[in-house]
Amino acid sequence: MKIVCIGAGPAGLYLAISAKLRDAGHDITVIERDPPGATYGWGVVYWDNLLDTLYPNDRESAEQIRAASTLWQEQVVSLHGTENAYIPGYGYSVNRAPLLEILAQRATDLNVDVRYEHAAEDLSEFADADLIVVADGANSRTRQRYAEEFGTQVGHGRNPYIWLGTDRVFDMFTFDFEETPEGWIWFHAYPSSAGISTFIVECQDTTWRGLGFDRLGDDES
Repeated sequence: MKIVCIGAGPAGLYLAISAKLRDAGHDITVIERDPPGATYGWGVVYWDNLLDTLYPNDRESAEQIRAASTLWQEQVVSLHGTENAYIPGYGYSVNRAPLLEILAQRATDLNVDVRYEHAAEDLSEFADADLIVVADGANSRTRQRYAEEFGTQVGHGRNPYIWLGTDRVFDMFTFDFEETPEGWIWFHAYPSSAGISTFIVECQDTTWRGLGFDRLGDDES
């Protein structure tokens, strides 16, 4: 089977790996509009149930993902940074860049053709493919182009948020809430690699505008 996967994110690369493992004779190409190593965002979290799925499917990449991950213990919900509630449990986090590097290398080792800086402008380019997989993210150009055929429905959340990294290391998965004169602001943070934590800040749109964040320039923000 000739398979073309549009998008070299985790979903597209892992599908290519899985298909090759099931039939090495599949002719699989993954195309990505960005250059190799380009990614946006910081760490993503997961739990044991993901590893329980990955290991039976492809032990090699599962071991590499686990080795690249950071283990965090417990969760804490904090109000004003002083009133804390602790929740038992643990989880893992891994930065997107090493995750993509692991999956891209594994796909290449299995003879998947991974092509970077190749935009899918017209699906007629892949007319000889038996299967085309659209895996180029929430802002998929292909999904937008064929929205009527796919029955695409897009919903937009109202809360502004920003996905940051910080050199402050949070030992636990931390939720913290702070009240301002214009409403609540909250963040969640977790360790995602050695010396780095992922830090995501969110608030309601009314709070965002009430604090004047919508009027700040790049230098002010």
